[in-house]
Amino acid sequence: MQTDFSYAKQEEIKKKLRAGTFDANQELIDLIRLGYDPVTAKELLTKVIKSHKDDLYEETKEAKATEERSNVAFGAVVMITTFLGMFGGNDGLVIVISVMVACFCGYYGNQDNPIPGMVGYAIAAVIMPFACGFYFKGRSTILNLEILIPLLFSFGPGLLIKYILSQILPSD
Repeated sequence: MQTDFSYAKQEEIKKKLRAGTFDANQELIDLIRLGYDPVTAKELLTKVIKSHKDDLYEETKEAKATEERSNVAFGAVVMITTFLGMFGGNDGLVIVISVMVACFCGYYGNQDNPIPGMVGYAIAAVIMPFACGFYFKGRSTILNLEILIPLLFSFGPGLLIKYILSQILPSD
């Protein structure tokens, strides 16, 4: 009598669980036919199902952490580039600092595939001071809502390029 699953058998059962084609009774019958003791087969199936649930939990936890990291990085890039775009002028040093911070945030927020994030955020950081300078030129007062227009001018192309690069470049 067999007392343990092979790795291939565990993966086969997990694959059925992911696909939604897993039937516990049928799988138990199949295992008994393969020479497993009924009690042992049931325990092994329970063990594999718990392992699958743990794997799903870890995947979900990792996905949430990645999404949170990406949101924090995007928020940081928006705030820093907006601040430097509004108050830094078109000074070359300010643009270089903004690009460096944007590249760092792009790497931090997209660690699975950092190049699209870095390039997209860097492009937005380069465009933002010029968009602010162009839009706010000759104005003495600025409404808070009006900052969205330079943000759209700079982050629109930046995020579009980030999306295109993330589709083209493999993630590992």
